Amino acid sequence: MKYIAFLRAVNVGGHNKIKMDALKKLFVSLGYKNVETVIQSGNVIFETLEKNVSAITTKIEKKVNEFMKKDIAVFVRTFSELSKIVISNPFGKTKADDKIKTYVFFLYKEPEGKLKLPLVLPNKEINVFEKINLSLFMLVKKIPGKASSPNDFIEKTFGVSVTARNWNVVCNIVEKASAQNHET
Repeated sequence: MKYIAFLRAVNVGGHNKIKMDALKKLFVSLGYKNVETVIQSGNVIFETLEKNVSAITTKIEKKVNEFMKKDIAVFVRTFSELSKIVISNPFGKTKADDKIKTYVFFLYKEPEGKLKLPLVLPNKEINVFEKINLSLFMLVKKIPGKASSPNDFIEKTFGVSVTARNWNVVCNIVEKASAQNHET
């Protein structure tokens, strides 16, 4: 089965540095096949016969944390799940530009309590408009001089650890994983 792992906060702002060839070797050392990293932010496509996502996540986190000597959260999704999301395209015709960013926030676990969506901040800077499985879809207004990825806000609001990728990156990863299917 094919999976995609997203590591939280690696190679961001010079922190938690890991070279992608080292990350690939780490996944290979766990017995995973057809391992490929995508861009420098800790995205890994891999295959395994294991079907328990929780067990896979725990195994990867243990190895990554030993290697990095710190706690790095890992978010594992099936290729099938992400493919369906990309095909359905929750963003519709909305495209990222110099005013709006499109993000997918991967939740570490199901939030406590029921989510009330859409969640739009009064200044309309953030609009969390859909949740599919453990993924939140969000539009973020770019404000000059302000970081446009609201990880802290999402973690505090929903009470779970998250990692974010912009929509184009998610689409690119799924495209690479799909092409990998055709090459093997």
